[in-house]
Amino acid sequence: MAGIGHIMLNVSDFLQSEAFYDRVLSGLGFTTNHREENADVAVKSYVSGEHNIWIRSDRTALHQPFVRDIGLDHLALSARSKDEVDRIYEELRAVNATVTRPPASYPEYSPDYYAFYFRDPDGIPLEIAYS
Repeated sequence: MAGIGHIMLNVSDFLQSEAFYDRVLSGLGFTTNHREENADVAVKSYVSGEHNIWIRSDRTALHQPFVRDIGLDHLALSARSKDEVDRIYEELRAVNATVTRPPASYPEYSPDYYAFYFRDPDGIPLEIAYS
């Protein structure tokens, strides 16, 4: 069976992004299965079932701001309920995350589609959706 092995997101400030993704991904049921940090690089892996998302920071690199152009448009993460979408939305608002679209129904995607859109600390666009 074909599938996605993992997704790796490069971040500029590992500790800031780690706190952010801990909040978002743990709220969706992900757990940490690997974390490694040294002077040059820091990585952390979050897993839920067979799904795996990594954050990685090359501490020796000069980082460029995220540009929504060619490449990743956004990463959509599945919630188990509309209540979970709303709960994570409120948690992110409490820490002043950048929300680009608050929770709403999107029947043009599917009859029960309910989601909100936001940015991580580096501006990477994300979505939490239930359908």
